[in-house]
Amino acid sequence: MRIPLAAVLVATSMTLVASEARAAPPWVERRETLPGGNWAFDVGLGLGHVPDRTATGVNMEMAVGLTEHVELGVRTGLRLADDQSRGIEPDNYGRLFDRQYFDGGASPVANPELRVRWGFLSGSVAEIGLEGRFIAPIEAGTYAGIAPGLPIALHLGDSVRLDTGVWMPFIFGPNHTAVGISVPVDIWIQVTSRVWLGPMTGLASPDISPPNNTSLTLVSMGFGVGYQITHYLDFKSMFLFPGLNQDSRYFGVGAGVQIRIE
Repeated sequence: MRIPLAAVLVATSMTLVASEARAAPPWVERRETLPGGNWAFDVGLGLGHVPDRTATGVNMEMAVGLTEHVELGVRTGLRLADDQSRGIEPDNYGRLFDRQYFDGGASPVANPELRVRWGFLSGSVAEIGLEGRFIAPIEAGTYAGIAPGLPIALHLGDSVRLDTGVWMPFIFGPNHTAVGISVPVDIWIQVTSRVWLGPMTGLASPDISPPNNTSLTLVSMGFGVGYQITHYLDFKSMFLFPGLNQDSRYFGVGAGVQIRIE
């Protein structure tokens, strides 16, 4: 039986339209939490460098949207280096675009982290959430910690998003509770419907609590690039100086993918 050419063209056009309709939102339009029932799996390879030493690591993360505005995530990492180089924490450079890590050690497996985020304000321009992170201290020489946070996303038109907020990690040591502060500032520009990029910076202090508070403030600087390969798959990469104002010889790069299941 012959199929009319017009029917083939109509069927092809409908397939293309359906495929386009299924395309994931551009990066700058995505919300702070996953939609309810959606899953995301992130795997990233990180390469960290300090003077005279380089190490590699792998970040592994999983998240699920419990409701339209509540997301649960877990994360850990592997450090593919010798005992001396694991302290670089190269897996953190594979944690693409998320720099809120704390209380790391030098073990082959990084401390597991549990994260809960509630997007209590989700407007077309501004999003504000509440977040809590908990670190389980399985690494030698580390301690339990929590990090409450206030993530903020500002959607500035159709092509720009500003990601910022405030996080305050608490590390419960035996003789002192260290209280830090971190304020990231990332500006994302949607170059095409699939490509985004932008500068990444921010301020962080590891301990602002008396009596051991220090005046150490780290100014991070980096750049990220992403590409939406398919509806369910993103590629992300970045390079980062975690404390450019202190020592530019400390830096890292990372690249990885995110797989989403609806």
